[in-house]
Amino acid sequence: MKTHKNYLLQAAFLAAACAVFNTPALATDGYFVQGFGAVNSSLGGAATAGNDEDLIGSIYKNPANAVLFADRTASVAFGDIIPSVRIDSSVAGLGMNGTSNSTVNGVPYASLMASWKGSSPDTAWFAGVVSEAGLSFHAATSATNPIFFPQAGAAGNPFGGQFGGFGDVRSSLYVIRLPLGFAASNPGGWSWGVELAPSIGRNLFTPAAFAAPALGTNGAPAYATVQQQDIQLGMGAQGGLRWQADKDFSVGISLSSPTWFHTYSWDVSVPTGGTRTVTFRMDRPLTAQVGFNYAIAQSTHLVADLGYIAYASTPGFDNSGFRANGSIAGLGWNDSYTFEVGIQQAVNSNFVIRAGYNYCSDPIPDNMTFYNVGSPLHLAHHLSIGGSFIVAPNMTIDVSYTRGLSHSQSSSWYTPYGAVPGTSLTSEISGNEFAVGTTFRF
Repeated sequence: MKTHKNYLLQAAFLAAACAVFNTPALATDGYFVQGFGAVNSSLGGAATAGNDEDLIGSIYKNPANAVLFADRTASVAFGDIIPSVRIDSSVAGLGMNGTSNSTVNGVPYASLMASWKGSSPDTAWFAGVVSEAGLSFHAATSATNPIFFPQAGAAGNPFGGQFGGFGDVRSSLYVIRLPLGFAASNPGGWSWGVELAPSIGRNLFTPAAFAAPALGTNGAPAYATVQQQDIQLGMGAQGGLRWQADKDFSVGISLSSPTWFHTYSWDVSVPTGGTRTVTFRMDRPLTAQVGFNYAIAQSTHLVADLGYIAYASTPGFDNSGFRANGSIAGLGWNDSYTFEVGIQQAVNSNFVIRAGYNYCSDPIPDNMTFYNVGSPLHLAHHLSIGGSFIVAPNMTIDVSYTRGLSHSQSSSWYTPYGAVPGTSLTSEISGNEFAVGTTFRF
């Protein structure tokens, strides 16, 4: 007969496989998703001070929260993000303007977290597979939208190399985190936790504008085409503290190092034929958060977090503009701040409802819109609702819905010589997310 641990290992393997091979998620807090699991998403992502009904989010946000959960508790969540991305561009000198919508209609993901007590009831171990970050975008080559017009050096360019856009643009980035850690509680209401956080990144950006362009058959430059995704490993760490001030109020603080990934590498197709190898480094930024959990009443909890994301010093996000060889140096993001707040109400002994709000300061400056045409991760406001239903002893079903409110920004086009007069580019994004999961004892 299979044991509970056998089933847990099988569930962990299934969640990891889904996370690696499913379509990447469209992130909402810049690079990061706005919530981790169905419970956490419905509360706007707030969990740094801990919530004993939010296993995935509480431990992801702060490893010290692992001591809150009963021995051998696990949670699995599956979700789908339905993004809406629209790119408008114009070139006045050519009388060209057009609109393109991303063809990505649904991006599924999966996450799993499990915790169990150590040798004493004041200690706990945990492990998980968490869909942490990413994006999925695709706009096909267009004859009317100039930003997606065939590249200047592409075969068949009707302007003979005198004008071109990016052509077919596809971005596919997915990062899963594999936290493994330990937590302990001390007298005075304090708990602490630490974890190692290996990660797996899957990445594709085409055309390869991060590498020097080659000359096409018409003598004009064109960026190479990336034909496959690259998977690389990364490593990071996290630590956190939690203080239960009294029975109604707790605070938490957590710091996560960057995740240092191996450099991504691709064999790309050169416009004139053949292949070459190009590389790009993209790490996970350092993050920090502080939060509280306050019991307004016995059945009502208010949770809130403040967060910081260090994009501006992270490889892949830090530099901007063109290099001397014509490649784009980086995405040019600023550091970002997040505010997350949620309220949780127990309607009765079997049913809990939740609502949340999430704000992320836009990490992409307006004048960087052009450089982020394939990474339009500038959502700012999210509203969410959800609930949990007890369906069996020690088992709940958790559901959530999140709406990412429409946000747009614009810039001119740029070349190595600066902004191009008479050009414009506007990026508009919104989205819906649905998640369902279960939390159970094993």
